[in-house]
Amino acid sequence: MERLGAGGMGEVWSAQDERMRRDVAVKLVDALPRTSEAGTKARFQREVQSAGRFAHRNIVTVHDWGEVPVNGRQTLYLVMELVPGTSLHHRLKTSVPAWPLTVGWAAQITQALHTAHGHGVVHRDIKPANVLLTPEGTVKVLDFGIAKFVGDTLSSHDLTATGALLGSPPYMSPEQAEGVREIDHRSDLYSLGCLLYHAVTGRPPFTGTSMLAVLRMQVQETPVEPSALAEGIPGALNDLIMGLLAKRPEDRPADAAAVHDVLTTLLIDHAAALSGGDVLNVVHLGHEDSLAGRILRKSWQVWRDTEEHGAARRQAADAHFEETRAKAARAAADFETNLAKRREQTARDLAAREAKAMQRLAEVEHRCEELRLEAVKLRNDAERDARRTVEAARRQAEQIVAADAKAAPPRAEAGHQRTVGMDRATGDRSSPFGFELVRRGYDRGQVDQYITLLVSDRDAALVLIDRLERLTQELQLASPDVAQNDDRYADARHQVEDIIAEVNNRVERADRSRADRFGFELVRRGYDREQVDEYLAKLVADRDSALANIARLAQRIKEWSAPPA
Repeated sequence: MERLGAGGMGEVWSAQDERMRRDVAVKLVDALPRTSEAGTKARFQREVQSAGRFAHRNIVTVHDWGEVPVNGRQTLYLVMELVPGTSLHHRLKTSVPAWPLTVGWAAQITQALHTAHGHGVVHRDIKPANVLLTPEGTVKVLDFGIAKFVGDTLSSHDLTATGALLGSPPYMSPEQAEGVREIDHRSDLYSLGCLLYHAVTGRPPFTGTSMLAVLRMQVQETPVEPSALAEGIPGALNDLIMGLLAKRPEDRPADAAAVHDVLTTLLIDHAAALSGGDVLNVVHLGHEDSLAGRILRKSWQVWRDTEEHGAARRQAADAHFEETRAKAARAAADFETNLAKRREQTARDLAAREAKAMQRLAEVEHRCEELRLEAVKLRNDAERDARRTVEAARRQAEQIVAADAKAAPPRAEAGHQRTVGMDRATGDRSSPFGFELVRRGYDRGQVDQYITLLVSDRDAALVLIDRLERLTQELQLASPDVAQNDDRYADARHQVEDIIAEVNNRVERADRSRADRFGFELVRRGYDREQVDEYLAKLVADRDSALANIARLAQRIKEWSAPPA
């Protein structure tokens, strides 16, 4: 047997399993009082069996446990696999490793924690001394379950008050430092953050002259960011470490799997930036079945294959480009030849079409002369009728405007029972049309609305008359050579049709309004009915006359501008 090491919980010796004929490591747990008690053994058996139920390549396998007298005292022991290599604690004493190497170790530790946490086991003492590094680059985490067993045993014997301390203060979570008994997997994540901090900066996040001072800092203080102490580490790694060192468990990453995702992403990004070599040799990850190793190897192969395929594709693309350019040159020459032939053919076709067009033009000119002679006579007759109709409509419109000025009834004398302008009793204003307000008269709103409609029709009639007059003048200026075939005649016909449609709409609306005009309500204070009836009768007559004249004029122009049958 050979002593491999010693710590706060006991000593570790190399030994040989006589029944299985294999080398093993035996841990003597000698930091416990009265270990012969049945309760202590039961707790030890329970924790060892719990840790031994799961197997993982990054966890030191537990084979057996037992009890043996040592120096006259019963001592519990634990039989584990013998792992060749050195502890991370000794490795960090030699130098500060490159950050990819540290991230590779941490990625393997998270895989071990993920498996243990999935079985409900919390390590409680993650620190460099409990992490072993094999020559192949594999990481092994030991002492799962031991920390909880020792802590429960010490607490049951009230030894914590005498100075016994479970765990390592530089790597303890704030909840452990405060003595919280019920902790969960997030405590291990905090300890992993302390380990990562130590590995990339060369020291733990908190150091002090006493254990109590370090414990106080774990609970109360925020560490200096690792990027301030270690130049060149990625920002994502700095943020991950600070997230793991959050004081409240709920502010840390959700679980070890989430931490593993960030770590492997960092390694993959780093692998993609390497110019050559095997990335597994750079980060010293395990070369056998490590998940992180497989991810990195695959990432490196994909990148290398992509580069090789990219070069081949570039060469193929260059060759294809040259071939395409040669084809394009030949196609351009063929195009120029075909273009010259098409130009010659087009010139011949144009000459033939021009001759045919000249013949057709002579025929059209002959026909136009015949039409012109027919149109001259029709236009002369229509012009006389149009002038008479337009002049009659204009006189009618002027009479309508003059009638509006005279239609306002005379104002009542002072002292009359009707009021004009401002009514002194009620403050109401009289009609804008000059109607008097009486105690029982037409509803003012209905009358005003109806008069507004009549005035709108009258004003619209004046606008239509102006449009018809302009159309007549335009048609008179049309070239006599083309007569009714001129585009202006066609446009005039469309405009006249629109005017006739508008006149018909207004006549139809006038018929409806005329049927309803005596339906004004009688209110307690309204317009004088006699004045309103007289005024409205005049407006209606003027509007109907104007609309009739416009309809007749529009129909004449339409007939005049129509092409000969």
